[in-house]
Formats: sequence, structure tokens, C-alpha cells
Amino acid sequence: MQGGYQDGTYTGSGEGYSGVTKVSVTVEGGNITAIDVVSHADEDKFFSRALGVITKIISGQSIDVDTVSGATFSSNGIIEAVADALGIDFTNPNDTAVREGHGDGRR
Repeated sequence: MQGGYQDGTYTGSGEGYSGVTKVSVTVEGGNITAIDVVSHADEDKFFSRALGVITKIISGQSIDVDTVSGATFSSNGIIEAVADALGIDFTNPNDTAVREGHGDGRR
């Protein structure tokens, strides 16, 4: 869905890597003007990368954006939370994906 959203501030939640991500979405003039993360359970080093999807959503006025490499689960959590806030159907791939631990590369 592009544009045409009802003005207001909406909250939504989505499933990230380690738990729930909550966002607040502001719509003005029918357009998404701001997305603020209220809370998240993911590791900051991964979640901070995922924040790039917010700019993509706002600039494209759509949740149909690519996830951020290296932070796919966190990206999907943000996308799902925005979709939830705006009442858009979204099937989060995190629901069926296999989660692997974040290692430091040492054996």
C-alpha cells in the first residue's frame, strides 16, 4: 500500500530475533512521516543495523522493502511492527525461520 494512510499516531509490534519489537508510527497528510522504536529485545549490534529499514519504509511509503543484511530477523521485526500499527497484512518470515546463535567466530 502506498500513501493514503489515515492521519494519526499508531503503535504496533512484531517478532524480532530475541523477542518483541514495538514501534510508534506517525502519519501526516496521508503519508508515513516517522517511525520510532519504542522497545526491542534484540542485541543492539544487530538491531542498530536493522534501523535502516525505517528510512526505506518512510521513503517508499511501503513495508515492501528489503531487509538489512546481517540483521534480517531484526529488520523483519520492525517491518512486522509497522504493518501491525498500520493494519497491513504481513507474514513475518521469522515465524518459520531457524534461529542460529550469534557467535564470535571462534571455535
